[in-house]
Amino acid sequence: MMSQKVRDLVRLPFKYYEPKPGHPDWAAINKDAVRLAIQILKNQEPFSPGRKMYRSTKRVLAILKTMRNFFRNKIRMAKSNHNFIPLFYIWTMTNACNFTCSFCSNHRGGKYPLLFQKGETRNLSTAQGKQLLGIMKDASAIYFCGGEPTIRRDLPELLDYSSKLRIAMFNMINTNGSLIGDLLLKPRYRKFLSEMDVIIVSLDAMELTKLAAICKTSESVARKVIRNILALRILKHFFPFKLSINIVVGQKNFHDAFDVLDWCNDLGLTFAAVAENIVDKADQGLLANPEYQQLVDKILSRAEQGYPMIASKYMLDRLLRAKFTSCFPRVFDHIDHDGTLFWPCKTYPQAIKVDVLKHKNVAGVHAEAAKMINPAFFHGKGPGKCNGECTWMQDCVTDFYAGGLIHGLFDGKLLKEIRGLLQ
Repeated sequence: MMSQKVRDLVRLPFKYYEPKPGHPDWAAINKDAVRLAIQILKNQEPFSPGRKMYRSTKRVLAILKTMRNFFRNKIRMAKSNHNFIPLFYIWTMTNACNFTCSFCSNHRGGKYPLLFQKGETRNLSTAQGKQLLGIMKDASAIYFCGGEPTIRRDLPELLDYSSKLRIAMFNMINTNGSLIGDLLLKPRYRKFLSEMDVIIVSLDAMELTKLAAICKTSESVARKVIRNILALRILKHFFPFKLSINIVVGQKNFHDAFDVLDWCNDLGLTFAAVAENIVDKADQGLLANPEYQQLVDKILSRAEQGYPMIASKYMLDRLLRAKFTSCFPRVFDHIDHDGTLFWPCKTYPQAIKVDVLKHKNVAGVHAEAAKMINPAFFHGKGPGKCNGECTWMQDCVTDFYAGGLIHGLFDGKLLKEIRGLLQ
């Protein structure tokens, strides 16, 4: 007889979400997802007590590092020194991507796959990637991004390296979700689900035709994205990773965001959303749309009801309505596919690039860059300022982190946000 737990995992308990024409055949796609999840479970290395202990130790070390760096950065903030030890860093592992999404942005006006097609193809080797991880080990977390990071064959090897206790980082990945299901069946991915802490999958519409059009792919691949999400939904009950579904909300798909929100809430998936940015500014036409504001109200209401969200209601309100007014770009580092760090901010048109691999540690990287551009009070309008108004999630995080440095862990609400992200 099927246990209640298994029954709950394989069924789709829709309450808010209402299937519409063009949406997947849920009985068929969920059947495929269950089969895939079973196959993946057979391939993945079991999450044994020993592996659980190792992972817990790594997380404790990462948390201790986070706290140590917080108090060091707090001293720097008090001295108006904004050259912080980074909380996390984004590694654009490659510009290559099997999608060309309509909203894709490299934060400098380009699209990753088009940059790859134009010749920006020099990625770090596996050995150089490990060197990068060692140099950046003072950060608390790494965010594997692209392009599409799963295109890199050595991703599992690099993930395994970043999971070593001498590195001790929280591992996060942002993926379009189209390849991950089949990859998890491969031997080199046997430890992937045990070592990854947060998996963020993009889903920008529920209607397969529209999703395919947004991503410039086929409907069969669009369907595979949703199948893979459903398989991961099952697998997260066997491995301790957090699964978050992200939608970039634009003027052409904000209606679809209502469906994605309802679907995530019904299935217990962490929901994440961000307003589409046009280079260095949120789409003002979108923010002025009353229906978009209704969407934000609904998201905030669900957050208040306790549905899993990528951030608190307070932070989501500031993010989705572009309410935060400060950004401290040195809270995180943005490293490009060739191993260079954008300084002081990737979006800044006159940003300099520093070769990370020429240094022994992140302090050396920052010291070289700070000689050329002082990051203190860089955000804002006027000469020598960034003159941008970015409202990406990472920009909002810098605002919250700086608030914690100024007001303390508790008054600044920072501790709650970090805990929520990792739960």
